[in-house]
Amino acid sequence: QEVARAVYSVEAARVIVVPILDLFYSERAVELACRLGRQQNATLVLAYIVEVPRLLTLDASLPPEVNERAQKALEHAQRIVERHGLKAVTEIVRAREADEGIRRTARNYQADLVVLGVQFAENRVPSIFTRTAESLLRRPPCEVIIDGVPA
Repeated sequence: QEVARAVYSVEAARVIVVPILDLFYSERAVELACRLGRQQNATLVLAYIVEVPRLLTLDASLPPEVNERAQKALEHAQRIVERHGLKAVTEIVRAREADEGIRRTARNYQADLVVLGVQFAENRVPSIFTRTAESLLRRPPCEVIIDGVPA
């Protein structure tokens, strides 16, 4: 019965959120999410998270290079998903903190799973995604898988 429940839990992942940055470990997270969602023909929500400083309103215009970088990263991630024959939804998400944006996206899409790629670096200042991973594990919006890539 325990095995059946575990199998059902994995098979229930029909909507998977993958936070995207234009980095190698985000690509790995997309690839992992595709493999996890392949059997159930999951939809992947590729969310490029833009942290907006508190001095600006969330809907303030950002430098064009931010939108260009986001579009390029999302297009690349979408190509990975399409290679696996899955459906991708792309979105640029503005938030004060990355974890807040990921949680909101997961709720909006009623996600079953979040797959986050991070690079753990010894003796370095934690990256935005390392801090985000810790926060998501403390207050998960749904099931969360962290793909940690060593430095």
